[in-house]
Amino acid sequence: MGISGAIQALLTPNMGRYGFPHYLFFQFFISHGSIIIAAVYMSVVEGYRPYPRSFARVAIICIFYTLCVGFVNAMIGSNYLFIARKPETASALDLFPPWPWYIPVMVVGIAVSMLLLYLPFAWQDWKIQRLARQQVS
Repeated sequence: MGISGAIQALLTPNMGRYGFPHYLFFQFFISHGSIIIAAVYMSVVEGYRPYPRSFARVAIICIFYTLCVGFVNAMIGSNYLFIARKPETASALDLFPPWPWYIPVMVVGIAVSMLLLYLPFAWQDWKIQRLARQQVS
């Protein structure tokens, strides 16, 4: 889930007045880029991978996290995860319906993105099962 959000953030950054060379510019790109690097590292180097049962666990964690972030947004007037309103700068959310209707669309987009990111692992599992069936025959 983190990869899909981080890619969206990197492609359409909401930097406002904090452009290059402001330190928030570097912080934004380093933190969002690190999410992608960490996930790829954990898969490629450490051998972690998603399984079909991972989707339910991730969904529950994301819902809880989003509720917590929504509470923080309400308390301090922020807009983390863009659940309080669309960003002021151009983003993929401009293609979605107005608030709050774009939030379910975002959820569907995240689910599709997670499934697409899972495809290489599913393909690998399919190939292993096919090879095992051939060896049994």
